[in-house]
Amino acid sequence: MGLIGRRAMLAGLGVVGTGLPVWAAPMQTLVFRVMRKGDDIGRHSVSFTGDAAQLQVDIAVDIRVGLGPITLYRYGLRATERWRNGVLQAVSGTTNDDGTKDFVNAQRQNDRLSVEGSAGAAYVAPVGSIAASHWNRAELAAPMVNIQDGALLDFKVTPKGTAQVSVRGRQMLADHFVLQGKENLEIWYDSAGVWVGLTAIGRDGSVISYEQI
Repeated sequence: MGLIGRRAMLAGLGVVGTGLPVWAAPMQTLVFRVMRKGDDIGRHSVSFTGDAAQLQVDIAVDIRVGLGPITLYRYGLRATERWRNGVLQAVSGTTNDDGTKDFVNAQRQNDRLSVEGSAGAAYVAPVGSIAASHWNRAELAAPMVNIQDGALLDFKVTPKGTAQVSVRGRQMLADHFVLQGKENLEIWYDSAGVWVGLTAIGRDGSVISYEQI
């Protein structure tokens, strides 16, 4: 895609650029309640330290589905992104998906990320690739690297206008996008570009939803 075409896409998606949202460092931490069938099953947090020149983003996901004291499914992810002047420099992470261990380790080499992960053979990601960690709205117009296993994700992104979402117990309007690929997601960002909601389909077909708290 040429420069004009890419700028047009970014404008259409409401993305200012492919770097960091201006709120990233001041926001400090985003925390989501993870819900399934009306039950609170975990937390997903994104923490920011540093500033635009040197920013670290730490991601933690802890999910447990159970029947009383009996655990039926457990998921845990820890990942770290390192950014310099709005450019992703590295991503590393480990995941325990109900006993299945995954990892990703990506490092910038010149203008691309060199990616190793449990999804398969090492590869060099396309120019402009960023981590599929959802907090950065710029991912909607960029190739995405899965922070669980390093796979290169291919989504068709469709803007769906605005919708009401619950943010810290209050209803607000947010921009709504549908991401269609191997897995399908719906995601919401507020007018400042802050990630405020997500829904996905679980392995059993149940709807998993995120509510910012």
